[in-house]
Amino acid sequence: MSTLLKNKVYGWFFSSLANQLLFTYLLIITIALLAVSLWALVTIKSESVTDLQRQLEVEAVNLALEIDNDLGYDSQSARDRIQSAVDRRATKVGVTITVVNRDGRVLADSTPDDETALDSQGQNISRDSEINDALAGIIAIVTRNQERTNTNWLYVAYPIRSSGTTAGVVRVGMQLTEVEQRLRRDLIIFLEIILATAVITVAISLWLAERVNRPVKEMSKLAKEISISGDLSSFLPVARRDEIGELSLSFNQMIGRLREQERLRQEFIANASHELKTPTMAIGSVVDAMMAGAAEDPSLRGKFLKSLEKLVERQTNLIRDLLDISKLDSSTSDIKDWRHDVNLNQVLLEAVDQVRSQASSKDIQLSTPDWLENSIGDGFKLKGNGDQLQRAFINLLGNAVNYTPSGGKVSLTCDEPDNRRVQVLIQDTGAGIAVEDLPHIFERFYRGDKSRNRQAGGSGLGLAITYEIVARHYGTIEVESTVGKGSTFKVTLPASRETS
Repeated sequence: MSTLLKNKVYGWFFSSLANQLLFTYLLIITIALLAVSLWALVTIKSESVTDLQRQLEVEAVNLALEIDNDLGYDSQSARDRIQSAVDRRATKVGVTITVVNRDGRVLADSTPDDETALDSQGQNISRDSEINDALAGIIAIVTRNQERTNTNWLYVAYPIRSSGTTAGVVRVGMQLTEVEQRLRRDLIIFLEIILATAVITVAISLWLAERVNRPVKEMSKLAKEISISGDLSSFLPVARRDEIGELSLSFNQMIGRLREQERLRQEFIANASHELKTPTMAIGSVVDAMMAGAAEDPSLRGKFLKSLEKLVERQTNLIRDLLDISKLDSSTSDIKDWRHDVNLNQVLLEAVDQVRSQASSKDIQLSTPDWLENSIGDGFKLKGNGDQLQRAFINLLGNAVNYTPSGGKVSLTCDEPDNRRVQVLIQDTGAGIAVEDLPHIFERFYRGDKSRNRQAGGSGLGLAITYEIVARHYGTIEVESTVGKGSTFKVTLPASRETS
């Protein structure tokens, strides 16, 4: 049964943030109130006893001054005067007073006939610690429990000095019942305050916890709905400006990014399907034509085979681009593949060699700096993936050659703005890019002049792949272009020149 109750309490506590906040607030405030109450009670008791000690000490001093002369006379009249003074002061103040001589024998007692009195006239009480200390000339203060009445008493014993010696002792005592009763009353008041504070704390904590927990519940509910239905059309209401409001705003921004990612994903799938469909259908048409008899005609057969070769190459390039961009998007790619030592000069030269035959076939001049080929050993060095970086520059150079007319020029230059960066510029004298297309050219499957792009055989993924590769190397890529005059792509990478 206890285990079941424990599990229920445990489940209740962790089932809601509001419950945890409520219990935490209540526990902290209760502990704080108990600590303050304990401190207050101890302080009150200490101050009350101290005040009582001072009061008893004053009464003892005043009585000592009144009877010090009578202590020197061993007569009944002197003892009567001492007893009269003791009774008068004891009655007036409400204390018990005992006077003893230098031998410790009782000369006067304010309660000789009371059953609570400890001493009687003539009895020697020098064994009492406070009497013994006072006879030695020390003001003694002691608290003692009366076994017969089970009450606590506070005694102050004051030595009476006469002619430089201790002639006797005045002991003044008072029950601590009043102090104890006051402490009990204060304790009850403190407990009532703690109970009232606990009730108020529970109410405030419930309100505060509900206020804090409400947007969290809404967030949890919306996240659950999204995970079940996949619907990203809803947003959280943001009416607060605190951390919870910032969390809700961040959650809405996350939904917005997810919605945009989903839109891009669907658009990517649609574009990829369309791009794959086009060459596939064209391949099917060529095959159908050849099966219908075109294969029998040598001239038609060569023409169709050449067309089929171009279509297969286009589809192969598209599939390769799709696989590459999928790999770049994947979070599972090994970071070690992007932390190799790369010689940028060698990467650029190999990229130029890859497109040189293409440029020659179009009678396009492809130029590079003279020092580039002679600085392989002491060129620019960086951390990254040389194959991917080469692929990026092949894409840029290939595009420059594709969109530059015969007789044009494509140039690759390098600049070193500081000792931490290198800038690679690829310029062409091609058709250029329209101003409205410039912000979108690195988007996937985006084409400014679609007919020209298809004629060039592009998939619409080359610049997107290039952008991702440069970003993986913590670099940037920019473009400037004028329609009819050409384009300039500037790639900035973190690199430094090293000497072999």
